[in-house]
Amino acid sequence: MMLRIAVAAALFLPLLAHAAGTAKLAGVDDQGRPFSASVEYSGDHLRAASPQQPNTYLLSRGGKVYAVSSVNGQQVVMEAADLMRVAGGLMPSPTAALEQVSAIVSLQPTTRRETVAGLDGTVYVLTYEDGQRRRRTEELVLSPSPAASELTSAAVRLGKTLAKLAGTLLPKGADELAARLQADGLGLLRFGDRFKVEAIDDRPPASQRFELPSGSFQLPDLRGLLPGLGGR
Repeated sequence: MMLRIAVAAALFLPLLAHAAGTAKLAGVDDQGRPFSASVEYSGDHLRAASPQQPNTYLLSRGGKVYAVSSVNGQQVVMEAADLMRVAGGLMPSPTAALEQVSAIVSLQPTTRRETVAGLDGTVYVLTYEDGQRRRRTEELVLSPSPAASELTSAAVRLGKTLAKLAGTLLPKGADELAARLQADGLGLLRFGDRFKVEAIDDRPPASQRFELPSGSFQLPDLRGLLPGLGGR
């Protein structure tokens, strides 16, 4: 779920002023269900949407996060503080795979190279403990491409904001992994078969993509209008 830790990492990364682009992501969520999502970002603005929820998208701007939905042809907006109460069914998280990393045992580069979304990356082997302290091993593809690292930073920023609003305690390993990627200037292109960047474009999206829709109205709670949003 997009709102169940958009990047499952507690590191609040400031975005570079020039960071901008669009990416398409795919993978499976923590229930094993396939998902796809698009992310547009520019500076501290971010827009995330999923074809699984075509009438809803997330918008992060001005230090606030909004959900924009269409109800009976009318666009309505809810701020994240209220949104977190009904977050369960909005859309899948593009990087939910990181949430399972409770503790890092090792992260080692291999000699293998892999091209993902047109970007050259190196295959790393991550050994970690999950939430049940079971040891697991997964392949990651990491890239020093600015487009990849900026995308990761943008997603982590949103994830941190939402996690803070939800009062979520994030795994230490996820925090450590995000910090290591930042320190090494790397971006995540693939996490095993759970997450993959399918396409990335470093051209800035139109500024209008980050505006709240004109004529929309804001509601304190969408649960009454959108049945099922509050379910777990």
